[in-house]
Amino acid sequence: MTAVLSDIFTLHPELKHLRRALQLCKGFGLYFVSCNTVPLRNELVAALKANLATPIVELPLMPENDIFIDAQMMALLAAASADAIVFIYDLEKLYHLKDRYVIQELNWRREFYGRANHPVVFWMPDFLLTEIFNEAPDFADWRSGLYEFTLSQPEQLSLMQSTWESVGENFIEQLSLTEKQRWIVNLENLLAELAGQEASRTKSDLLCRLGMLYGSLGNYEQALGCYQRTLQIQRDIGDKAGEGATLSNIATIAHAKGDYKKALMSLKEALQIDREVGDKESEGLALNNISQIHKVNGDYVSALDYLGQSLKIQQGIGDKRGEGATLNNLATVSHAKGDYDTALRYLIKSLQIRQDIGDKQGEGVTLNNLSQVYQVKGDYETALHYLTQSLQIRQTIGDKQGEGTTLNNISQIYVVKGDYDTALVYLTKALQISQSISNLAGECTVLFNIGYIYLQNDELQYALSTWLKAYHIAKKIGLAEALKNLDELAKQLGHEGLAWWGTLTPADPAE
Repeated sequence: MTAVLSDIFTLHPELKHLRRALQLCKGFGLYFVSCNTVPLRNELVAALKANLATPIVELPLMPENDIFIDAQMMALLAAASADAIVFIYDLEKLYHLKDRYVIQELNWRREFYGRANHPVVFWMPDFLLTEIFNEAPDFADWRSGLYEFTLSQPEQLSLMQSTWESVGENFIEQLSLTEKQRWIVNLENLLAELAGQEASRTKSDLLCRLGMLYGSLGNYEQALGCYQRTLQIQRDIGDKAGEGATLSNIATIAHAKGDYKKALMSLKEALQIDREVGDKESEGLALNNISQIHKVNGDYVSALDYLGQSLKIQQGIGDKRGEGATLNNLATVSHAKGDYDTALRYLIKSLQIRQDIGDKQGEGVTLNNLSQVYQVKGDYETALHYLTQSLQIRQTIGDKQGEGTTLNNISQIYVVKGDYDTALVYLTKALQISQSISNLAGECTVLFNIGYIYLQNDELQYALSTWLKAYHIAKKIGLAEALKNLDELAKQLGHEGLAWWGTLTPADPAE
C-alpha cells in the first residue's frame, strides 16, 4: 500500500483524531495505537511527524536490553524538549521473549510514565493490545485514548506477497531475529482474521510461510504444527502440488532434528505426488532430498542412485538451478566416500552453472564445499581462499545463516593450523550471527566447537560450561546428531554418557 502523506488522513480518518489528541495534550497522556503491520505503522508515523509541530522522540524496544521500558524512555527525554511526544515501538519483541512478564511490568510500573509529564504513545499489534487489557487492566484503564488502524485483508495479503516474492528464495535467510518476529506477528494476525473462513490456498500459504519462519528459528514443533495444518487444508481442497511441497517441508524439519525415518517417509510421499501431478521439477528436488537421507545413513550407493535420477530429470527439463544443486550434492557424497578428486570435479561443474545463472546463494554453498575438499587435502590457503569468496557472497546477499556457517568453517582451518586465538575470533562472530537470527542448530554447532578451543587452551571449566549450553539447545530442539556427539564427548571425559550433562548446573559444570 502506498499513499502520499496528504492522502493518508483520508484513507485512515482515525489518524486525524490521534493527531488532534496529541496536539491538545499538555503534560502526561497515555495512548494505545493498534496496528498489525510495520509498513502501515511507518506510514502513519511519517504522516504524524509531518503534521505535528511538536517533536517526536522514538523508542524502538530491543529484546537484548533488560532496562525497564520507562527507564529507557526517561533517558531519552532527558535530552528532549518539554513538549516532546514519545512513540514506543516493538513491544511485541519483548513479549515474544519474556511472555506476560513484560505486560505485568507495565502494570506495576505505570506511575513512572505519569511522572514523565509527556504524551506517551504505544504502537502495537492487535493481539498484544488484547493481552494488555487482560493482563494489565490498571495500565489499560489509565489510557487517554485508543486508536485502531488496519489494512483491509486483501491489502495485507498483497503487501505480504509482494514483499516476500520481491526478495526471492533466500528471503528468510536475510531476516534478523527482530524481522522474523515481526513477520510472525503479521502472519498470525492474518490467520486469526481468516479463522472463520473456509479452507483455502490463502490459508495454506500463510501457514506454510509461518512454518518456514518458525523452522528458521529452531522452533521445530511449532513449524511442524503449521505444516500439519497446511497439509490438512491442501488435502481438503485437493491441492496435490501444494501437498507435495508441504510434505517436503515436513521432511526438512524431521531431517534437521535427526529423525531420518520420518524425513524419508515424508519425502517418498512427496515423490509419489510429484509423479502423479507430473511436476518434474519437484520430482527432481524430492529425489535429491531423498539422497541426502541415504547419505546421512552412510548408504552412499543409494544416495548416488537417487542423485543420478534427479540429475537426469533436471538436465532433461533444463532445470539449471536444480542441476547445480544436484552436482553439489554428488560432490558431498563423493567427499563422504573419500573420493576427493571426483568431489572436486562435481563442485567445479556446479560452480560454473550457479555462476552462469546468477544463483548467488548456491554459489556461496558450492564455494564453501570446495574449501572443505582443499582442507582435507591439507591445502589450507586454497581452502581459505574459497571460504573468503563464500563469505563475501553470503554477506552481500544477506544470507545470515550461510555467513555463520562459513565463519564457523573458517575457524576450523585455524584450529587445524593450531591458531586457536584466531579460530575463537571467527567462532565468536559465528555465534553472534546464530544468536541474532535465533538459529539454534547453528548456535549449537558453534558452541560445540568453542568448547574444544577452551579445552585446547586448558580451560576445562569454560569448555564444560560451553558444551552444557550446547547440550540444552540440542535437547530443546531434538538435534539427534548433536546429542550423539555430546554422548561420545561425555564418555571421552570419563563419564557414563549423555545423561551426565543433565546432572550439571551452569554455575559449576565441572562438579
